Amino acid sequence: MKYFTMTMAAVLCLLSGTAIAQTSGQAPKSAPASQQAVARDIDPSTLANAALQLLQAIDHDQAGVLWDNSSNVTKRSAKREDFVGYVGKIRKPLGAASSRNWITVRREVVGSGAQLPAGLYASIEFSSQFQGKRSAKELVSLRRDEDGMWRFSGYVIQ
Repeated sequence: MKYFTMTMAAVLCLLSGTAIAQTSGQAPKSAPASQQAVARDIDPSTLANAALQLLQAIDHDQAGVLWDNSSNVTKRSAKREDFVGYVGKIRKPLGAASSRNWITVRREVVGSGAQLPAGLYASIEFSSQFQGKRSAKELVSLRRDEDGMWRFSGYVIQ
């Protein structure tokens, strides 16, 4: 637990001060110029490596710690026990992960009026292999909060 907490702290520090870039097209017209500039300055590998560490936390049954350190947007949208239950329900049946490769890093600036609160977001998609040669796609989402820190904001597996 102490090792994981230290690892999460390192991941969050790594992500602080970093920004997301838009992979396709330009930032929406409603985004301030400063956000548009910030959106062009992030390395997709940095985001993918951070997301991989977050997936390893899920592998080690640390969904509660992920939620504890997540974006306030996530905390407002899901209760801790619901998030932990959801992750356990969808992830545990697959068993241990044997490999993961990131496929896509999507970065975007979300303006006001969108379904999500305005801000900078990143979604990192992985092709993952699990015990018994089961495969799945995992999606980790990050949000750059108002304090400039990148925080975990979501997890989906298909």
